[in-house]
Amino acid sequence: MDKAGELEAHWRGHVDACRASGDSQKAYCEQHGLRSPSLSYWHLRLAKGPVSSAAGNLLTLVPAVRVPSAAAAAPSLSLHSPQGWRLEFATLPPAGWVTALWGERS
Repeated sequence: MDKAGELEAHWRGHVDACRASGDSQKAYCEQHGLRSPSLSYWHLRLAKGPVSSAAGNLLTLVPAVRVPSAAAAAPSLSLHSPQGWRLEFATLPPAGWVTALWGERS
């Protein structure tokens, strides 16, 4: 897990524990040595959905359009990111590979 994921997991644990405790945020923070504004920030940030990656963008899967090419003798796969990285495969990986890869990022 990367640092952003560890930070999110740390604060998600505190946000969930605070909710479950029934205490006010202020009381919970005093008991656990946390700053109340930090807990409030993470409460709101986590309510919005997944925290973005260290690069500042979520990895998003978008529909692909297959463009026929006379030069391509075999199927291929090319993955591109907004950050500029690119993965290219001369042959298609196994069907469950992308799902497994997506699960590894968590």
